[in-house]
Amino acid sequence: MKGFPNQIADLGKIALGMESLISIVNQGGNAKDDGIFGQALVRTGVVGTGHIPMPIDEYIRQQLEKSVSDQSFRTTARGLRELYRLLGFIDDSNPAIEITDLGRKASSYAHMSMNSEQMDFWRMSIRNMTQIDDDGNTSHPYQVLLRLVGQKSGITRAKCALALEASDDSSDELARIVALADLPEEEIQTQIEVTKSNWDNAKKVLPAFAEQLNDVIRSGQSFTLADAPGRADVGIVEETTRQAVVRAPRTSRSVIPDTIGRAGLERISDEATPSQGIAPEAVAETNRLRHDRLHRHNIIVRELATRFTDMQLYEDPFDLLALTNDIGILVEVKTLNGTEADEVARVREALSQLLYYEAFVTTPIAGTTVVRKIACFENSISEEHREWLNQSGIAVIWKNSDAGYMGDALARATLSDFLD
Repeated sequence: MKGFPNQIADLGKIALGMESLISIVNQGGNAKDDGIFGQALVRTGVVGTGHIPMPIDEYIRQQLEKSVSDQSFRTTARGLRELYRLLGFIDDSNPAIEITDLGRKASSYAHMSMNSEQMDFWRMSIRNMTQIDDDGNTSHPYQVLLRLVGQKSGITRAKCALALEASDDSSDELARIVALADLPEEEIQTQIEVTKSNWDNAKKVLPAFAEQLNDVIRSGQSFTLADAPGRADVGIVEETTRQAVVRAPRTSRSVIPDTIGRAGLERISDEATPSQGIAPEAVAETNRLRHDRLHRHNIIVRELATRFTDMQLYEDPFDLLALTNDIGILVEVKTLNGTEADEVARVREALSQLLYYEAFVTTPIAGTTVVRKIACFENSISEEHREWLNQSGIAVIWKNSDAGYMGDALARATLSDFLD
């Protein structure tokens, strides 16, 4: 089972801790020193003073009288820094910690109440968390958690720890941990050879994130997937609906090729509002490029929609979901600007979004292939990226010069009726 930092699960405290870390860096301090960072976490209220409340200075003095290995704030500092690394907030591979743009964005939410902008940021950051094991296998633990909860509705908090048992994001690994979830906890721990303390630690943080993001509904110690991402307020899937192989969330919009992907099709205004001293011309150019990309994106979405004849079509939060009684096709479309960096970013987005959304359109029928995941690109991407997406059951298609669509081997095997 992959390890996961288990000290802090509250998103507000994670933002506050990030602010403390940046403050140490800005002041020239050693943010890699667990004692320095740990004391800062106590002073800012990220970490409490134990079971018995006491003045902060007294608590720190008592901690410093202990051996280094017994100073609890050091353990918290080390675990929180690991979490920041997984979230992409810091790069601590060099002697000095480097703060990323994501990390600075997270720190800007310190002391602020949660709003929709923050929810979008945290959902994106947590969804994209990546773990690599000693054998080089890559998984996205939060996405695995949601797929597990989707397959095992009513799963206990303890068994949510199985999300960290998956070595990768593949359907085979999901089926394996879903089968393990049917066993008693003690037998699971024996089969995967994990200690009770590591098992107990594994169940702490990921389910707490899912609750705060409103992606799951908790009843006692049991978890059920929300109807759609962030829509715990809407409720869960009706029992009668669960008999379907794949479904559209109630908050999704039913569409036809003429009504899907309408955003960005109108002409963009030439006017631009200056922001923070930026020249109006620069703002206008940025808006134009963003609008152009959205326009190209939605043209592709609308073209694809015309190919799924006699299927019920839906959009939001995904680009396209096409349904019949026998098949569900989930599509994310990505435009490209021709650079290698942009391709890397768009491929990573496609992977994380498709796995994430799959959880909310998949009904709890273990061991059944219920949805075909498709990443559609504006142009052909590298063979390495295609193979990487294939490993997670994602077929790749792309536009060709004749305004048609081509696909890789997985796409040709599963979508031959829809390709040129």
